[in-house]
Amino acid sequence: MKIVLLGPYNSGKSTTVHKVCGNSAISIDYGGTTVALDHCRTQIYGVEIFLFGTPGLSRFEVIRKILSKGADGILFVVDSVNVASFEEAHKLLQEVYEILPGVPVVLCANKQDIRGAKTPQEVADAVLGKDQDVISVIGTSATTGTNLEKAFGAIVLNAIKQYYEILLAVKHSNGELANIAENLNEPKEKVHSRLQFASWRRLISADWDNLTFTLPKGVSNILDILEFGSKQI
Repeated sequence: MKIVLLGPYNSGKSTTVHKVCGNSAISIDYGGTTVALDHCRTQIYGVEIFLFGTPGLSRFEVIRKILSKGADGILFVVDSVNVASFEEAHKLLQEVYEILPGVPVVLCANKQDIRGAKTPQEVADAVLGKDQDVISVIGTSATTGTNLEKAFGAIVLNAIKQYYEILLAVKHSNGELANIAENLNEPKEKVHSRLQFASWRRLISADWDNLTFTLPKGVSNILDILEFGSKQI
């Protein structure tokens, strides 16, 4: 899956990517400022994730739009100490909702390890507009790693919800295309396209020669969590 980190300049996006991915992360920067992207591939809860950190300066809007295309989830990172950046964060979040409508967003109130940081709720009150919503607001520290696992777990879980129906059909089938289509009560051609899209996201393992499909263990485990949650409601 593709997860994109967005947020104002110096909010901690690059540090977050490098903290999560370690030495495997690459950055294209100039003097420590990201001018193109931060990128790595990692696993979160057993799900393969491609992370893209974006430049925060306003003049890089075109690059942000290019990198954000096709995102399954957004981590929106805000500097909780720099109150002056909150207005810019609000504007950037509006940009996010315009270019990625319907994509789940987790707001990370970063730099909580620094004295004087605003609380996650204070950050949310300042940054979120009345018509803007996020699935979670989490206080994080990219430097220490505090709550990064929680933030990424929240976004991965909610991103997978977008594919829940097709993934569940694979889980409760014998793995064959015809059986999956029968479970969904949809034409095989349509189901084939949905399976192809999910396989591009590494959410389904596909044998295209035999048209058989299985779920990676991490995806199957998350579906168990989602199924259990739905039964509890």
